[in-house]
Amino acid sequence: MACQVGNFKNNYNLIEDPNFWTIEEYKIFIKQVDQKIYKVLFQFLYFTGCRLGEALALNFNDFTDNCIRINKTISKESINGKRIITTPKTKKSIRSIRIDEYLCTELNSLKEYYIEKYGYFNSNLFIFGYDKPLSPTTIERKKNYYCDKANVRQIRLHDFRHSHATLLLNQKISIMAISKRLGHADCSTTLNVYAHMLPDEEKRVITTLETLNTN
Repeated sequence: MACQVGNFKNNYNLIEDPNFWTIEEYKIFIKQVDQKIYKVLFQFLYFTGCRLGEALALNFNDFTDNCIRINKTISKESINGKRIITTPKTKKSIRSIRIDEYLCTELNSLKEYYIEKYGYFNSNLFIFGYDKPLSPTTIERKKNYYCDKANVRQIRLHDFRHSHATLLLNQKISIMAISKRLGHADCSTTLNVYAHMLPDEEKRVITTLETLNTN
């Protein structure tokens, strides 16, 4: 299916210029994370591009056969101090994400971690938090602490998502594949956010046209 172009007037100038870590910066950071649950969470965010709310809503039964099923998210709102789990922001946000063997191993290791720590486990438990999801405020504080410890520049938690997209772009993965993985509503959203990170693409266009024009 062709990507929707979208309305430039409504979309183009409304998206912030994303910040991101290179793979080298990420590796420096993650080496300093010495708390199991936060280390796996940061690995997960960087290598899946999931939104934080999507990650925190995951139960172990959403993780099967090297695949993560995204079908819910944690709302910023709460009732009686308890965060609300709701459906994702768009239909395209409901998706399955394939993950690599190393990340699978890390997620599975959390099961053993919880069993050892709490003596109990079932597949309805939250992947990142056990009986209740981790607090975004605490995650932010941990991220800031480990950034300082690793002496890497601070990025927002949402920038782990941008870092994942940029990582894939640098590996020449198509915009359509990245858009699907991120759960964007359409490809134009992905292009609006990341097209300026592809300066070499314009050079490739000109080189191609010059080659065709001289043959």
